[in-house]
Amino acid sequence: MKDSLYDPEMEGVTPEDVSRLGKEWLDRLIDVTPDEELFSLPRFGHRLAQGRQEGGATILLQILHHRFPNLPAWIRQKVLASDLDALRVLTDRAIDAHSLQDVFGDEHDQKF
Repeated sequence: MKDSLYDPEMEGVTPEDVSRLGKEWLDRLIDVTPDEELFSLPRFGHRLAQGRQEGGATILLQILHHRFPNLPAWIRQKVLASDLDALRVLTDRAIDAHSLQDVFGDEHDQKF
């Protein structure tokens, strides 16, 4: 396989071309593979869950920053370390909260 990179037909093909082609191939593979098969793949399921966690953390931090502009650093760390279930609970609390204490309780004995 490595020798095929030095094939005269490969002249002019850049790493970006190979990356683009690989992404197109993967997108097509995902499109034609039934969801139950995709979700049964450990790495795919893990990455999907990781993406949901990162998205949930981003949304929660946006809400918190909008409602309480001067967020302590420990809050960002806690949000980024939280699992998806915890993020759902914290986001629900943040929507109606009047203070950071309403969202996080007495965590770290911080003064809000």
